[in-house]
Amino acid sequence: MALVRTASPRTPVAEVAKGPLVALGEAAALWAHPAGGVRAAAFGEADRREGASLRAVLSSLPMPGDLPEGLPGPWFGAAAFDGTTGPDWRGFAALRFTLPSLLAWTEGSRHFLAAFGDGAEARLTEARRKLDAGAVRPEQPQGASISARRLRPPGERRHWDALVARALEAIASGSLSKVVLARAVDVEAGAEIETSGLLAAQEERYPACRAFLVRGEDGSVFLGATPEVLCRIHGDRVFTEALAGSAQPGGAAALLGSRKDLREHRWVVDHLVAALAGLGSGVLRKPEPGLRTLANVVHLHTPISARLAPGRGVADVAAALHPTPAVAGVPAAAALDFLAQHEELDRGLYAGLVGWVGPDRAELAVALRCALVRGTQARLFVGAGIVEGSSAESEWAETELKAHALLDALGVAP
Repeated sequence: MALVRTASPRTPVAEVAKGPLVALGEAAALWAHPAGGVRAAAFGEADRREGASLRAVLSSLPMPGDLPEGLPGPWFGAAAFDGTTGPDWRGFAALRFTLPSLLAWTEGSRHFLAAFGDGAEARLTEARRKLDAGAVRPEQPQGASISARRLRPPGERRHWDALVARALEAIASGSLSKVVLARAVDVEAGAEIETSGLLAAQEERYPACRAFLVRGEDGSVFLGATPEVLCRIHGDRVFTEALAGSAQPGGAAALLGSRKDLREHRWVVDHLVAALAGLGSGVLRKPEPGLRTLANVVHLHTPISARLAPGRGVADVAAALHPTPAVAGVPAAAALDFLAQHEELDRGLYAGLVGWVGPDRAELAVALRCALVRGTQARLFVGAGIVEGSSAESEWAETELKAHALLDALGVAP
């Protein structure tokens, strides 16, 4: 994993009877995979790593001593799509991973606490006292009772149509084969949006996804429930997946026969296979894609795995895989250049990386189906891949379908 190991004292860890995944204060980060029986909440900050290089930051994370095998993390963080965050993302770094002061997690039906940094033992004792005293209450999913409305800026659809037309011109000229265009959907609520409840609603509806929350330094929140895992690492084994090509759940059969979607999917598979082949051996993949069906959308899906060469780890994998053709395009450099020139959207952490890193284990996801929340305001991010044969109408419809993952939870009327 190429991680820094320290001769630190034993990390204080405790198993507790009550589920600690409740508000022991304001969580700096949340991570959950309900279908896998894992949920974690990180509080406070014992250490921090930031920088411009994904490889450099991920390879420099010092690991506390004697961590339990099932612990997710202990480092949690996120990285921006293109390495930058603009003014819309004040409070968030373009690349930041933090070691929490207190980490609470559930594995199956068992609940645990771990503490890090100065005063770790006392912090763990205080957290156990709060739990035993019942001083915390479970987070409740945010239902549709919240009053929220969607903001529709003038010219929104015209801008999208013009952007798609420009992308198709670039594809016709041969400078691009595919580019993934994104847009923002803004929502205003009648009261402050309760983000932990909103995330709990996403966990409940999309249990196969990775739900995440990252809090900015100004109290704003980036959250979502993404279907796409960039990489999972356990020892010298790495697992990733191609997730490209989308349809409504009723269109699953047609998706498997769609030349356009199969072509998009193949580009992602080829990118992932080539990247992993350069990092190790024994790359395995199914010859034909299957389907991943969510509550509101179905995707073409191909799992891929490999064995990492000695000395290779999460830093190498993340740097080699990100960004994939599923969020950028083909060729990658030309697609990124097109987006920088024409998209006119401050993507920030959207379509970047989010997740956790530990000793010999890591899980990083692509930050999709997500929103940036500030008080009563939420900005949702959605995208669609443009290839030869795409139309502005159909790709707009695809982004609308994806947006409803959060619009419905926010109680926005159709």
